[in-house]
Amino acid sequence: MRAAFLMIFIIISAPLSFTYFDEDVLVLKNNVRSNENETVGLHGLNGSGVIITVADTGIDLDHSCFRNSSNEIGEPGLQHRKIIYLNDTLDDWDNQGHQQFRHGTHIAGILACDQLDGDSSMRSLSNGARLVVQDIVNTQGWVPPEDVTSLLAESARFGAVINSWSWGDNSVEYTNRSKMIDEYTSENPWSLVFVAPGNNGGMILEPSNAYNVVSVAASDSEENGSVWQSSSHGPDINGRRGNLIASPGINIVSAKADGTKFGFNNESYAMTGTSMSTPMAASFAAILQEFVETEYSFTPSAPLLRAMLASSAEGLTGNNPDAIQGYGRPDISSFDGSIFIHDSYGVENWSSLITSRGETLEQLKSNPWNGSGAAGPFLSENESWGKMFKPVEGEDVEVVMSYNARSSDYQIDDLRLIVRTDDGRFAIDDQLGNSGFSQMYYQSWASPLSLNSSNETTVMVRIPYSSIKDVEWLEVEVVANKIHNGTNQGMLGLEGTKLGFGLVATGVENLTQNLAPTITMLDGPAGGENYTENISVTVSIEDVEMDGYVVAFRMINGNFSVDLGDCAVAYNYSNDIDCLIVVSKDLVPLAINRHDWRIEIVAADDNNSVWTSPKFSTLSTANFTVWWTSPLLEEEPPRQEITTDDTVEQNRVFLWGVIGVVLGAIVAAGVMFRRFENRVLDGVPPPFVEEE
Repeated sequence: MRAAFLMIFIIISAPLSFTYFDEDVLVLKNNVRSNENETVGLHGLNGSGVIITVADTGIDLDHSCFRNSSNEIGEPGLQHRKIIYLNDTLDDWDNQGHQQFRHGTHIAGILACDQLDGDSSMRSLSNGARLVVQDIVNTQGWVPPEDVTSLLAESARFGAVINSWSWGDNSVEYTNRSKMIDEYTSENPWSLVFVAPGNNGGMILEPSNAYNVVSVAASDSEENGSVWQSSSHGPDINGRRGNLIASPGINIVSAKADGTKFGFNNESYAMTGTSMSTPMAASFAAILQEFVETEYSFTPSAPLLRAMLASSAEGLTGNNPDAIQGYGRPDISSFDGSIFIHDSYGVENWSSLITSRGETLEQLKSNPWNGSGAAGPFLSENESWGKMFKPVEGEDVEVVMSYNARSSDYQIDDLRLIVRTDDGRFAIDDQLGNSGFSQMYYQSWASPLSLNSSNETTVMVRIPYSSIKDVEWLEVEVVANKIHNGTNQGMLGLEGTKLGFGLVATGVENLTQNLAPTITMLDGPAGGENYTENISVTVSIEDVEMDGYVVAFRMINGNFSVDLGDCAVAYNYSNDIDCLIVVSKDLVPLAINRHDWRIEIVAADDNNSVWTSPKFSTLSTANFTVWWTSPLLEEEPPRQEITTDDTVEQNRVFLWGVIGVVLGAIVAAGVMFRRFENRVLDGVPPPFVEEE
């Protein structure tokens, strides 16, 4: 995370009149130099390409963090370096004399400052991001719109998923504003609001108690830090955890507005409060968004971003998520190892999809979406989704799942997260012990769905490696235990009957998909050659999984085939295999004199597990001639061309295809390998019959 640096400061003794929360603590900063100029981010990311929306007191556009160049402010727009849109309906600047003057500029700097000059310590973690700025303070004070979904709709219009709000009423109630946020985000899953919970040291304030927001507690910046004592916390008015995560919020250095429009200033200062921790968390989320867009080529939904935030978090007040810190403080290094993500809402262009439905909440309600075009699944009641993994050696397994809730006038849907092991045990969401790890149950003792469900919509299973070191596979399952039966059957949204989710798993890797053994011809009959006595073929078999394989040889022509049982072998390692066909022994007394012979080789492996199936591969030589004359005959018989019609050839191809299926089934059942005593296959049963 972006560090808060040591500094000399002066406390302003007169409290600021922070309209919605108790005051943030303002700290003036002397000129302190820092050498931390390098971009820090997940795999070197800095939020490039990500748009963040901030609704606050406005922005000092001529500040070094935001202006277009050293000597040009620039007009907000798609070509502007930092500000792609400024909603100046109420006000056009972060103006001196307005309530909470400098608040918006400071927060905008935390979100996206990329200073042209000045103190490098004010550079944002997501310094490559750009901003939509919504000025909601004028001479009358804070005047956010009564319908706050208009802010979210405007944000979506410009392609922003992440919204940063460091304001709210001094009320712990679940207000109409909280409800509107939940309604809008239920209809638009690509809208995530980071909300400051307040600075009163008590219960979190509205609208940070909305179900689908990210409420961010304030912490210090120490490696093993603690939550700021004045940070508001849960449980909220609905008995939920309240805070999702914590972020640094003490002495956070960022841009300082000077109140003039052409000052071209570059000053910085520090502030403390959940108003600072909130954009810090939103800045971190911008890195996660860029990571998903770069690595997976889609924009993450709000549920996936919440799951990633919770998964990345490290506990400050203990290992378990709690009402003070949420899941803890996000840490980029949490994703240094293996990571698996799944987003039901993964689509190619979410913004166009929302626009096609209409931007306002009422339009979205009137035009529900069934999830078509997205990755899915979207679960109806009693449906489930599952994925199998292999534990990474030495790493704990952690799985986090998140989904959006409907507003408080609906019952919270119940999606359950279950992790099963191959030895008959399971863990279920939020059943965490004092150790910070999930309780493991045997399936013979209890059914997962019989265990109580919390009313949380971001849930976790965490299993120590010591409990699964002998486990070959894990199954992660999401079960729709109870889903609202709305009026829009088969649809998503407030009145829908389906629900999607975001999921993150660490400490696991995808089970290796089985690969068929590869066959390479080293020596074999040449096309057009005539063979009268012996035919030799040598192949090399490579089995990368080393799970054992069998090889069968067969001579094929347009009318029938001959299994070469003496050449069939089984191995547990890659090897070169020779097959010698003695014409007088292996082919006589069949009608063998013909020009359309070839040898086909099948190699089938013994990989048959819960997550994969046996695979086989084939290889064929070119056509050659066999012409054998019995030594008992005095005269050589006349040579006759034997031809086949297309129907016979199609039948032969079909029948040879059957051998692959048969071999696969035999390998899957283990029958083939049981017949390979002393590593020699005796009497492979011929699947073909001679055709006349």
